[in-house]
Amino acid sequence: MNRFLLVLIACTFNSALKAQLVADHLSFDFGNIEHFNNDTAYFTFTNTGSRTIYLLQTQPKDDYAILCDTKTIEAGEQMRIGIVYYTGEKGRFSLTVPLYFSHLTTAMELNIRGNIRSITETAFTTCPSIENTSPLKPGQSPLSIVVKDAETSTRLTDAHVKISRKNISFNCVPGFADMAYQCKCDYGRLQVTAEKKGYLTENMMFDYDAVNNTCTIYLTKNNVQAWKDSLPATPANIRDTIEEPMVYIPAGLADSGFNSSRYKPNHLIFIIDISKSMKDSSKLYYLKQAVRELVKEIRPQDYITLITYAYKVKVVFENVSGRYKNDILMAIDTLSANGGSNGAKSIIMAYEIANRHYIAGGNNQIFLATDGLFNSNSLGEEDLYKIVRKEYARNKVILSTIGFGKDAKSLAFLDKLAKNGRGNFLSIAILPEDIRILLEEVKKQSASR
Repeated sequence: MNRFLLVLIACTFNSALKAQLVADHLSFDFGNIEHFNNDTAYFTFTNTGSRTIYLLQTQPKDDYAILCDTKTIEAGEQMRIGIVYYTGEKGRFSLTVPLYFSHLTTAMELNIRGNIRSITETAFTTCPSIENTSPLKPGQSPLSIVVKDAETSTRLTDAHVKISRKNISFNCVPGFADMAYQCKCDYGRLQVTAEKKGYLTENMMFDYDAVNNTCTIYLTKNNVQAWKDSLPATPANIRDTIEEPMVYIPAGLADSGFNSSRYKPNHLIFIIDISKSMKDSSKLYYLKQAVRELVKEIRPQDYITLITYAYKVKVVFENVSGRYKNDILMAIDTLSANGGSNGAKSIIMAYEIANRHYIAGGNNQIFLATDGLFNSNSLGEEDLYKIVRKEYARNKVILSTIGFGKDAKSLAFLDKLAKNGRGNFLSIAILPEDIRILLEEVKKQSASR
């Protein structure tokens, strides 16, 4: 019996010698985090032994995720693991994460810590890691996503990349040195979303198959001050001749739809507040009915963009022709209110889309629909007035507002914003009297002079 135990201990000792794992560090200190956005702590493990080491499955947790692009470390190879911490609390934190490897009988513990001073709006959603996705099928080419700077075409690291397919979203994890991001999913049409601090969020559709398996997505820098400074000065004649605030009251028109000879083509961009303050069923319901009434009348030469905002700003669809009415209506029907509010960022995004798909000689118009409760870390009300005023001076992009509720301060802000954007302040409250208010506002702005 004693001899048997000695042999067993010797075998175990020899096995441990053949499989040795060395970490570059076991603790990661973020220090002071000015704007926390689910920052990722990276650890690199090297197999210095002669046997393969496996990362074993861990129990999913609500407050952190373990990201990796492989669970196997061959002899002499490395594995990079990212730990993503999810929280809505500011202040100091310390988190211990246990990792289980095949050659160890106890967990290897990693520690991350830091001091969160503020939290960005994108730091509230936990997405599943690549561990929760299905394995690749035999012969399937892996999906790789490359993130680049739109201006310089240089590769970007430390981005947050995810894919959505059939209403299911998956995180993509960084490959070696973050040069590409990988995710396991079936072939088919995917929506790819990339985010990075200092850049605008970008969405694109990608058809993933055996040949087309590398997707490149370009991010545009979101330098608010530089963007504002690049706008031309407001001509005095425009600034001084803006009329007093006006509420547009719908008036009946002879024809029920657009006549091509009477109305210019339109690019209509809707910014819709879906934050918790809009959860009052009458607000969003009446708005959706009014938008539906407008969409029913638009023509193939008219284009629609839909942006929503809560904690995050999302482009639901961009520059879609009026010939696809059913698709537009289906997207509108799915809107529901929930979350925080970051409306200022959505306005900047709307102007960028308006200029990207600008219709020369047409009506390029933004509609902002909200109860007026705006939040922004970088833009105040005066900044917004200046932006919409200068955008009209530059390309005559009109901004109209749609107000809800009875908060006098909020409604006054929307009224003044519309005035500076050379649009009108609209109020949607009672059906059926107000159901055509958007349609009539568009007709008013797009009528041939």
